[in-house]
Amino acid sequence: MTVVAATVIAYQNEIPYFLVEDVKGKDEFLAVNVHQHHEETSLGMILKSFAALGVKDFDSWRLGELATIKLPGEEQAPLYSFHVTDFAKVEKDLPKTLSFKSGDELRDLLMTIQPSTFTSFDE
Repeated sequence: MTVVAATVIAYQNEIPYFLVEDVKGKDEFLAVNVHQHHEETSLGMILKSFAALGVKDFDSWRLGELATIKLPGEEQAPLYSFHVTDFAKVEKDLPKTLSFKSGDELRDLLMTIQPSTFTSFDE
């Protein structure tokens, strides 16, 4: 079993906001388990998880970058990022445990990203 993580990035007044999950009072990227013996892809499981949480429309979502993050316990996991233009609509569809926060609010969490692993999915 592999763990993968994801965030959604949106800009308001040129400030990036990241979708995070409140896990026991701490902000974390959404993390899901991928059971490779079930022939699940990590990207597919991320999208399936967002759909299960309430996202009904992925038309405006754009896959941004793939990086690696360091999870508690020294484990590393892929981090997918998606870009959206209307984060208020996305936030409205999701449970209250998921919310958008600015980079300033997430300084420690953003420090878990391993920047040398960025892969861009440019069109």
